[in-house]
Amino acid sequence: MTSVRILVGKQKRVVFVDQEVSVRDAAKAMAQSNVGCTAVMEGGRLAGLFTERDVLKRVLLQDLDVDAVLVRDVMTTEIITTKGDTDIRLARILMREHHIRHLPVLDDSDGSLIGVLSIRDLVLEEIAEVQKYLHLEES
Repeated sequence: MTSVRILVGKQKRVVFVDQEVSVRDAAKAMAQSNVGCTAVMEGGRLAGLFTERDVLKRVLLQDLDVDAVLVRDVMTTEIITTKGDTDIRLARILMREHHIRHLPVLDDSDGSLIGVLSIRDLVLEEIAEVQKYLHLEES
């Protein structure tokens, strides 16, 4: 059983922004780190996620000014989370059932954010598992 804690542990870092930053600044932080979402923090706790979809649907398609709109006004606040000890297969089911591409992972003991699992992380893990299986079959 592989837990999501192992996958998010492989991440270089989680991108965080304060909810008071502009959409442009949050998008820049995401682009510089080559990620599709950023965790939005308030008082050290996860307040929401700001994703590429939020930029498209809630800002650009609404003709809003990326410099004037704050992340807090357009971020996703109804977020699905999981704990670090969750099996990656269950995380994949959770993401599929809720039609989400990013899943915040919280520490089992204190509920703090330890990472954000992406659909890309899951796909790469699946590929590694298949390659491992195929290699074992060849031996």
